[in-house]
Amino acid sequence: MTTSPSARNYPIQPWRAAVTILLVVFLGEVTVMLLLPVLLSESHVSWTAAFADAVLLTLVLFPVLWFTMIRPLQRLALMRADLLETFVSLQEEERRRIAFDLHDEIGQSLTSVMMGLRTIGNQPDGSSDPQRLNDLRNIVNHAVHEVRRIANGLRPAALDHLGLEGALERMAEDLRQIHDLEVDLTLEVSDYSVLSVPVQTAVYRIIQEATTNVVRHAKAQRVRVLVASRSGELLLEIEDNGAGLPSEVNTTEASGLGLTSISQRASLLGGQLVILSPPGGGTFLRVKLPVRQ
Repeated sequence: MTTSPSARNYPIQPWRAAVTILLVVFLGEVTVMLLLPVLLSESHVSWTAAFADAVLLTLVLFPVLWFTMIRPLQRLALMRADLLETFVSLQEEERRRIAFDLHDEIGQSLTSVMMGLRTIGNQPDGSSDPQRLNDLRNIVNHAVHEVRRIANGLRPAALDHLGLEGALERMAEDLRQIHDLEVDLTLEVSDYSVLSVPVQTAVYRIIQEATTNVVRHAKAQRVRVLVASRSGELLLEIEDNGAGLPSEVNTTEASGLGLTSISQRASLLGGQLVILSPPGGGTFLRVKLPVRQ
């Protein structure tokens, strides 16, 4: 739902600040016009002349304040409100995904374990079924794996322990071993310390989301990942040889298949996203992020 500018809760009301400044200027000009001649032993200025002079100065300053302060502050307030709405939307979407994973994955696994244990406990002779126990053990291992996956989705532990470079190498190795995907990872960043924490997290998340799309939807055998510093920008490229994007997916707006999350992460950091999917197959994704020292 879109909120009108007048209904937004701005921390700064530009028109109030402008009115306050104009009021101060008006009263200050009246005071100066009345007191300065007295201090300089000159002829007295009437209230009418002082009032007229202050009104004239205020009218001259009003358009200057409008274009130099009110309009820029209004634009900043709108940008801030839009960013907050985007952040809340992303947060709610993440919570919805976590709730879905907990209910469908962990909840079902624990329910299966509970029913299996109840079946074994109801056996009259007290004997155990080796096959049943092995199945329950596999279900528990799967639940543990899902808990780790969800925890890693909340905050990648590899970023804290290995840094961005090590975390990306770990991700590439997991893709090779778990999904049997040929991964060509190229890292051309000389100094990772110049990258802020939000930028490093965004880089990891964008590549994670893009490669997850490759695994789930692209049916690709190979993916190329590039992270490089280029003229004050951080360049990310993810390219696969899969089936490409469906024709109904709008690559310009990056809708569907998790691409919205990638687009929003890039936009929040002032970056740019380009997605190409030629008719012959394959998908090429490029993200440029500004690097702030």
